[in-house]
Amino acid sequence: MTNDHVIVFADADPPMVPLMVGERLARVEALGAFAVHQGRAADAADYEARIADATAIMIGWDLPVEVMRKAPRLEAISYLGTGAANMIDLPEAAARGITVCNTPGYGDNAVAEHALALLFAVARDIPRLDRTLRTEGWDQLGPGFELRGKTLGLIGLGGIGSRVAELAGALGMEVLAWTRNPSPERARRSGVTFAPLEAVLGQSDVISLHLLLTPETENLLGAAELDRMKPGAVFINTARAELVDEAALIERLRDRRIAAAGIDVYLQEPLPRDHPLLGLDNVVATPHIGFNTPEATMAMVDFGIDNLVRYFAGDPINVITAPEICNISE
Repeated sequence: MTNDHVIVFADADPPMVPLMVGERLARVEALGAFAVHQGRAADAADYEARIADATAIMIGWDLPVEVMRKAPRLEAISYLGTGAANMIDLPEAAARGITVCNTPGYGDNAVAEHALALLFAVARDIPRLDRTLRTEGWDQLGPGFELRGKTLGLIGLGGIGSRVAELAGALGMEVLAWTRNPSPERARRSGVTFAPLEAVLGQSDVISLHLLLTPETENLLGAAELDRMKPGAVFINTARAELVDEAALIERLRDRRIAAAGIDVYLQEPLPRDHPLLGLDNVVATPHIGFNTPEATMAMVDFGIDNLVRYFAGDPINVITAPEICNISE
């Protein structure tokens, strides 16, 4: 390793900037000169100026191709999150000799707890009851329902899905799951029963999505799949909006074919104030915040630094694409 590396944290969210001190700062500065920029770049020119001399960057948001091309020394990108394929042109990065790593697992517990929070909010009608109590008065007629004894259907059983299964099992829920890689060992470890997608949709009182967005999973749940859901079931999505046909979901929520939903991700973000989902009283909506806890943020930054340390040590980790393999495996 030479001393001419330039490491840039190109778009640090405000809560991340104070974390770049002490041991974290020392680890990065041991790699070379270091600069941190708070917030997203104002435009392409600003972004280009931030990373023009960078050998490696940490980013949490998108990296336009034209900006990447203006960073001739760039050889490593540590993406803070798991959706790098949505933010970075991975084939272009590999073609330019750039290794891209991500930070899997940083928010497994945070997102799992948020999914459960949405489910509790829907099950007990908490947002409406809170609004009513503040504006109209005492209302004890909200029915609600208990989760114990209900069947939770998980679509995807990675780190987040596995944690949701653990939490749901503690509540006394039966957990069914669909994954592309089922095995008896995974079923035992997670306490779930694997089943075909159609069976999970048709037998579950609650469906919760926990898949990465890939060409194979995009629009996995279209109108036909949503119609296979158990009548009156609840739908939870803290994964990716593109996994489901949003228009079809809205239609089924509007006619109560799907009883209610808790949603944290949308096709258009920020979500417009006049979006149809916000006009439905059986939807609990949050602003793509499931991953955002202090604990998850610290883990994300630590993993992001680990990626760069290991890359420059010649032992890269969490690689999703690299010049020598040109393999997009996220």
